[in-house]
Amino acid sequence: MRKQPIKQLTQAEKRKLIADRLLVAPELSDRQIARMLGVSPTTVGKIRKELTDKTVQIRHVDTQAYDWTKHPYLLAHPEILEGLSERSLRALKAPDVLDLMQQRGSKSPRYCQRLLYQMRKQANKNASAVTEDDIIMFTADIRTGLPQIKDASVDVIFVDPPYDVKSVETLYRHIADVAGRILVEGGSLLVMCGGANLDIAIQELGSDKRLRYNWDIAYVCPRNTPLIHSRKVTTAVKHILWFTKGAYDGNIVYDYIEAPPDPDGSDKTYHHWGQSVAGIKEILRKISKEGDVICDPMCGGGSTVVAALELGGRKIVACDVDADAVKTTLRRVRQLFGYAR
Repeated sequence: MRKQPIKQLTQAEKRKLIADRLLVAPELSDRQIARMLGVSPTTVGKIRKELTDKTVQIRHVDTQAYDWTKHPYLLAHPEILEGLSERSLRALKAPDVLDLMQQRGSKSPRYCQRLLYQMRKQANKNASAVTEDDIIMFTADIRTGLPQIKDASVDVIFVDPPYDVKSVETLYRHIADVAGRILVEGGSLLVMCGGANLDIAIQELGSDKRLRYNWDIAYVCPRNTPLIHSRKVTTAVKHILWFTKGAYDGNIVYDYIEAPPDPDGSDKTYHHWGQSVAGIKEILRKISKEGDVICDPMCGGGSTVVAALELGGRKIVACDVDADAVKTTLRRVRQLFGYAR
């Protein structure tokens, strides 16, 4: 692959190209970007410092997320970076692209990204009768009561709100209020939370008399066992508090789910509180069925939405107070339906 003809550009054009590349992939080293563009690492470092000094925002890199620059295929073939356009670089950074490149022995990230889109589009055909029109997304604060969602229109709510005591005391009652209104009779509210404030969480979620406590499902995360110093507990379990509106008449549910391995921290790729899509799919598989409407009123990076779509046959209503989180989720939905990002 030929390098871009940097030497034919003016100094100003060259500087702009380097700056643009830094904005697209700030996690790359000066030497890597210099090799891509055929310029001096010193020049790249100088422009990087200028951008920082001018407080130009270089995109934040989530240190808990998967580090694509250390992918074994890229480390074995660093020449892949040479001469990449910005679109190709974005494709290279996209989830699963490097894995597919390695699988096929390809050096073309955009080609493999297109293949992924087609594979996902084909897989999405299994989502019986579900189209983009069956997905409703918007930006909203759950404390408003979410009037955008109709009464008795949702079969299952799955939500993963913050676990700290202040959030439990100020948000969980609003979750209950919304659930009591929008759930159908026999519908389920599933709230993932930590154990430190479980007593308060159950009390707040039970504040709406239309809901009744059904069970506590153990979501085991052996990959991450934080120490809760104040309680002298090392925990590998999150709790899924299961409330129902009226009597639940679905399938018998086993109250133990184990989170799949996540050695690269990829669950956090789209949101700093992101959960495993595979784990949420298992939760929804137990509680929901084809034809159900699934709601996530605090959707974050969109794991619940993606899980419901991959399961197939579920319609979706989702929102978040963070407009950027909604945009991220919409982008993931479009990818599942075969659109480029």
